[in-house]
Amino acid sequence: MKKNKIIISAVTAALAISSLFAFSWPLENVDSSNIQSYFGQRRGNSISTSFIFSDPSEVKVIGEGKLLVYMTDSNDEASFFPTTLGTSVMIQHSEDLVSVYGNLDRSSLNANLDLKNSYTEQEAIGLTGNSGFQTKRSTLELQIFDSQKSTSINPKIFMPRTQNEIPYVISSIMLKNKAGQLFDINSEPSFKSGTYKIYQRRNSIATPYKSTTTINGVEIDQLSYDKIDEENNRIYISGKKKYLSTDIYPDENLFLLGEVILSQGKSTLGIQVEDYLGNIRKINYSILVTN
Repeated sequence: MKKNKIIISAVTAALAISSLFAFSWPLENVDSSNIQSYFGQRRGNSISTSFIFSDPSEVKVIGEGKLLVYMTDSNDEASFFPTTLGTSVMIQHSEDLVSVYGNLDRSSLNANLDLKNSYTEQEAIGLTGNSGFQTKRSTLELQIFDSQKSTSINPKIFMPRTQNEIPYVISSIMLKNKAGQLFDINSEPSFKSGTYKIYQRRNSIATPYKSTTTINGVEIDQLSYDKIDEENNRIYISGKKKYLSTDIYPDENLFLLGEVILSQGKSTLGIQVEDYLGNIRKINYSILVTN
């Protein structure tokens, strides 16, 4: 059962980034047309620590490394403790980084898979399958984590930039007070002073690299999607505080941009999102805050 526990820890692990180095994409051609879900997107009732592709493909090692473990969905031990990654392979790279390739086709795995072997960048692993969470789609689920610091890292920060990004859209801004009441910022004439979480309509695939909120030009909060951390078996995104999955995604439609304290008077609430190419989208709202 040890192998399976290692795989499960890969699903939920979280880690801080000590230094960056380049990897190659695990698929031959990657652009916005073959991406199913970004790292940090909603997944069930939690936050995804995976980058999920949308097309069947041959899967290759993203960088030089040694096989750490591989798991097949038909192992006897897996039948009692099934992994959402299905047939999967873990490669140990330098600086404690591990890459995980899930939802593979068992029959296509490289016949030379051996725990004693090292693998070169772009060496074939196998083909995508239907063995894991994506049981209805033959797609790759890629994860990168730091085995020492227990942090899931966004694969995009290591990879060559794709030819295009899925445009990130800011829409339907809502403010949520501590009582859980939601207010449409475009239709509410004023707000009572207090602490508010700022939400928008969730994008179905993309997540921002960073989201920043300001009051009168002063930065109040910034959420970054370069990594997902874990504490007491609960994963979170870091901003001015630790935001749990229920904060980031309170339901299927809303996505957290940040949290602010509104004080009495007229203020300008600023919202900014940045994608992985450095493109920035900004929107400002003039609001009246009462006691």
